[in-house]
Amino acid sequence: MKKTPKRRKGKVGVSSYNGVLRLSIPRSLCGGKQKYLYLGLEDNLTNRQVAEVKAQQIEADILYERFDPTLERYRPQKTVIPEQKPSQETLAQLYKQYIEIKRSSVRPGTWRGNYLVMLRHLQRSPFANTNPDLENTGYAQKILDWASQNLTPDTCRRLMIHLNACLKWATESKRVNLTRSPFEGMAGKVKKRIKKSEDEETDINPFTKSERDAIIEAFKTRFQHRQYYYYVAFCFYVGCRPSEAIALTWEDISDDLSKITFKNAIVAAVGGKQKCSGLKTQSKRVFPCNNQVQNLLREIQSTRQSAQGLVLTSTKGKVFSTSSFRKAWVKVLNQLDIEYRKPYQTRHTFITLCIDAGRDAKDIGKWVGNSAEIIYQNYAGHRAGLSVPEI
Repeated sequence: MKKTPKRRKGKVGVSSYNGVLRLSIPRSLCGGKQKYLYLGLEDNLTNRQVAEVKAQQIEADILYERFDPTLERYRPQKTVIPEQKPSQETLAQLYKQYIEIKRSSVRPGTWRGNYLVMLRHLQRSPFANTNPDLENTGYAQKILDWASQNLTPDTCRRLMIHLNACLKWATESKRVNLTRSPFEGMAGKVKKRIKKSEDEETDINPFTKSERDAIIEAFKTRFQHRQYYYYVAFCFYVGCRPSEAIALTWEDISDDLSKITFKNAIVAAVGGKQKCSGLKTQSKRVFPCNNQVQNLLREIQSTRQSAQGLVLTSTKGKVFSTSSFRKAWVKVLNQLDIEYRKPYQTRHTFITLCIDAGRDAKDIGKWVGNSAEIIYQNYAGHRAGLSVPEI
């Protein structure tokens, strides 16, 4: 019977156990005990070649008396793959994605005057180019601290509201690994400013009736072109928002000039002015014209060049420029020695004079697009000559 040849002394064998390759270490090197080095490789031709190379390496170490009896030197080296964290965008980048999604659902003026402004504040903050540690609630507090020191209280509060909405969106859409927005409740931490808000809708300082009439007369007689006069008189007599006035067309006015339907606005947007369907607080509203307004419309109508064009235009027949108008506005008020107020006060003046005339707040609200509650809350305290009655 032919004997199976014995492995020579110092020879490392390659074998398979349960389909996995292993190396057999000579017993003479292991105190007479059989030791195996499992390579963690599937038994196939390619891996057999790898195992043979490893066996030859061990044999060479045995030959040159540098064999490692612990076998640690020969064990397969684990490739350490760094943990891949999900890519994390900066807060400014995340907010930019958020406002792009919101862009189609808000008015251009709102997107430009609110969302883009908040983005610019973020971009100039120390957090613009950093990966936000949104898991750390202290990160949101740091942003609040910075905003409180560098922005007005109102702007700071709005920024916190915007960031909270952004992170809620990011959480719900799985863009961040959070269960809630870290900016939740931050807006309530902003200290409220004591001075009166300068928002156009609530900064109410109306002109008196005599001041109103003097301003209208000055624009009528002191300028070669009558476009400014038409605009000023219309805003004072109708009480609409400037954006609504400059968007009005003759198609929005009934043939007998008895009513005006406001349904559009022209607002400042990225790249210039933009016409928007709908109004600030409603889709449309109807204004009943009194004789004062009808006479003004007839006067404007006599100079119009188109039955479908804009009612109030620039001197070149284009969209009325409220920015150019402001220069003339300042000049007239200075000449009349009347305290400066923004042109938006024409709206507040109309509402206040209607209240002085005894009109019901509900009716006034319908004319100007406000609720009766807003009329009572914001205008009742501005009535001229208000005194306690004898009771």
